[in-house]
Amino acid sequence: MERFIVAYERIYRRVATYLVFLPLLAMTIIEFLNAIGRKLFVPFPGTIESVESLLVVSVYFGVALVALEGGHVNVTLGNDRLPVWVQHLLDALGNILAALVFGFLAAGAASEAARSIALLEFRLGVYRFPLWPFKSLFAAGLVLLTVQLVLNTVKHLALARGRETYAGLDRQSRETIQVT
Repeated sequence: MERFIVAYERIYRRVATYLVFLPLLAMTIIEFLNAIGRKLFVPFPGTIESVESLLVVSVYFGVALVALEGGHVNVTLGNDRLPVWVQHLLDALGNILAALVFGFLAAGAASEAARSIALLEFRLGVYRFPLWPFKSLFAAGLVLLTVQLVLNTVKHLALARGRETYAGLDRQSRETIQVT
């Protein structure tokens, strides 16, 4: 299981960087062209629709990467005084609760994406802009976040049982921001 987690995270770390960066680059280019076009009285068509859709892709593939990296902010209110195994147990509990919530949201998003694909849903404007691919990517991003939260739970449960390290995670290497 540990090798699977390490391999999955290595691949996702490589791919997710592009899944976050490329939509941001595309949004920047589209908005730049739109700004120039507005000055020339010919705005770039479909700017709002494309930027809204690309933002969803960038954000929801990015949150799974943040969960993988442990890039969230931890506010400790006394749990840093607890034994390390209890801290890992609390981290596991937080991750599994988050996985349940985001799993529920992912199921709803997948249902909505399936409906959108069946209809080949488009947004009407100057041009017909397809919404179904972006609704599918939104659901995929939530699924990836849920998977990562489950993997984080497995890691923390292994560490709570006394392992020094598991799939590249240990208490000393994790960066936490403590608010005092």
